[in-house]
Amino acid sequence: MKRRRFLRTTAGTVLAAGMSPVAPSLFAADPPQTISGRVLGGGKPLADVLVSDGCRISRTDDQGEYRLAIGPDSGAFVCVTTPQGWWSDAFHVRVDKALETGRADFSLRPMAQPDRFDFVFTCDLSSPKPWGVPRLKASFLEINELKPTPAFTLVQGDLWLHGPKSQEMHEKYLEILKLSEIPVRHGRGNHELAKLYDQAFGPSYYSFDWGQVHFIVLDGNQPKPTGGGHYGLVKGSELAWLKADLAAQPEGKAIIVGVHIPIVSTYPDRRTDLKREKAPFWQLPNDKLLTDLFTRYGVKLVLQGHMHENERITVGGVEYVESISMCGTWWKNQDVKGMERGVDGCPRGYRIVSVDGTKVTHRYRPSCESYVDRQGEFIGLKDRIAVGGELDFVFNCYDAPNGSTAEARIDAGDWRPMKTINYGSTPFTKPHHFRLITSAKGLSFGAHTVEARATWPDGTAVVEKKRIEVVP
Repeated sequence: MKRRRFLRTTAGTVLAAGMSPVAPSLFAADPPQTISGRVLGGGKPLADVLVSDGCRISRTDDQGEYRLAIGPDSGAFVCVTTPQGWWSDAFHVRVDKALETGRADFSLRPMAQPDRFDFVFTCDLSSPKPWGVPRLKASFLEINELKPTPAFTLVQGDLWLHGPKSQEMHEKYLEILKLSEIPVRHGRGNHELAKLYDQAFGPSYYSFDWGQVHFIVLDGNQPKPTGGGHYGLVKGSELAWLKADLAAQPEGKAIIVGVHIPIVSTYPDRRTDLKREKAPFWQLPNDKLLTDLFTRYGVKLVLQGHMHENERITVGGVEYVESISMCGTWWKNQDVKGMERGVDGCPRGYRIVSVDGTKVTHRYRPSCESYVDRQGEFIGLKDRIAVGGELDFVFNCYDAPNGSTAEARIDAGDWRPMKTINYGSTPFTKPHHFRLITSAKGLSFGAHTVEARATWPDGTAVVEKKRIEVVP
């Protein structure tokens, strides 16, 4: 039996947030109902296509037909996993609508999807500041101009903020979205109101194929039992669907996952004022279950948001990437003309993921007014140093994975190891920062070059230099 034999039916018992349940009254007396449907591509039946109710998965036959049992554990939508070479913005139908006729049909259009492509991953877009909307518009326009042109953008949550202005911010985001010249797929964050999200984008967890890659978009947001906000957890129907979707993939399939609240992060440990009972707001508490699952199915990359910082951690052969926010830290930045930074000091931006067949690489890119043509910066390194004085500085290597090392030298001198530190004042400390304290004794008057070199676990070397002057 193959490791990934397709599981035709997988049932969950607890409903996931963001995927509203089917009305209980529909099943008060009757057994679960069955809906059927057909998937067409260019007007012709498409076989072997996955269709889901947010809990169970079915596969179309040679005539493009499928059947699904709908029960109280179903999500709010019937979704088709658009297969390689096909696309549709209408990839979902509300379950209550499907039950009215007993059918949910899908019509897909052909879409060129070469094996080599880029896509953009971004998250945490919303800012209530006056410059928030103009900057977000500028970033969408910038993405349109990237070369090569990205195949699509995956926006993983916090599209707008909850609160009295949520409707207004929601409407502004939908207007900004019209600027995109490439397809956009969305995942839900902890700030969107579920009703507004559902109306605009449909399911909060689903999957699709592009090229040779299978993409899984997770929700993982649960409303607090006491009200007022969300915490992170993939459970119930969403977890049942995730297991079935992974099991339905052929052996060796490249898989990329997107989620808002991180599965893997050191943030709770770096947040010194954080009470452990609040940790699920910052990281999914069933991380071990999910990391084991993703390792088992050979997931290539998990893209995460929520933290407004870059952090890269590999667990079980799978890389988990917290990616920088598009809005930076709007609650701190009061300068309309200034650079917008994340909590880790990285300029605001997004991530470009490059796919070549089943090979996946990625890079962080600062955006628009915050763009810099470098991969790190010096902190505390003064332009002028007194002769015989002390050099005490930090190198922030913007996208260095955890486990990286760094060293520094002056001019062509010996490389000196830098100490990995969680830089910053409590309660927030920051990853990918390295510190060196050394004496300037012996340096002659005049110009000198300080050079820092960070080496990533895969051998990638990032070098940045700065000129300083030694004065009397």
